[in-house]
Amino acid sequence: MVISRFYDVFTTYKYIPDLKRETNLMVSVFNFGWTGILTIQILALCLLTYTAYIYCFKTIETIKVDEKNNLREFISIFHFNNPNDFFKLFYKLPSNKHSLVYSIGAIVPKALIIISLTVGTSTTMLIFNDSYRKMYREFKIPKFLYLTIIAIIVFLTLDFYKRERKKRIKNTAANNGYKQAGR
Repeated sequence: MVISRFYDVFTTYKYIPDLKRETNLMVSVFNFGWTGILTIQILALCLLTYTAYIYCFKTIETIKVDEKNNLREFISIFHFNNPNDFFKLFYKLPSNKHSLVYSIGAIVPKALIIISLTVGTSTTMLIFNDSYRKMYREFKIPKFLYLTIIAIIVFLTLDFYKRERKKRIKNTAANNGYKQAGR
C-alpha cells in the first residue's frame, strides 16, 4: 500500500509539481497543496493499516446465515444483524461497528493499491509518451480513470461480500452439524 501510494504521489510530483492541472479531488475541489495531500496520505495509510490489521488478525462475531439468505440479506445481517436492513447502509452507520472496520480493512487497501498503480502508470505515461498525452486530453482519460476507480471498488466490494457469505454459510453449517452430532 505504501509503495503504490508513493508511486502515485511521486509520478504526480514529477508531472505536475505545482499541482495546477491535477485532477485529484483533494486538489481540484478542496484546493489542497502538497502539504495537505501528504498529510492526508499519511493519515489515510495509518488508518488503512489499522483496518487491514483488523481484517487479517481479528475475527468478528459469528454471523449465522444459510444458503436461503441472498447476498443483499447477508450484507444486511453482516452489518445490522437483520436481513431486512440493507438500505440502512446508505444513510446509517452499521450497528455492528466491528463489521464496518473489518470490511473496510478487506476492501479499501486492495482498492487503493490497484487504483494507485493504475493512476501512477497513467501519470508515468503522461511523463514519457507524447501520444498518450494527446489521447489523455482528447478522450478525457481522467473521466475514464474515475469510472475505472468506481468499477474497481464495486468489484472488490461484491467479491468481499460473496466470499464472506460463502465462508459464513460454511461455518454455520459446520457449527450446526457439530451441535447435531453432540446430541
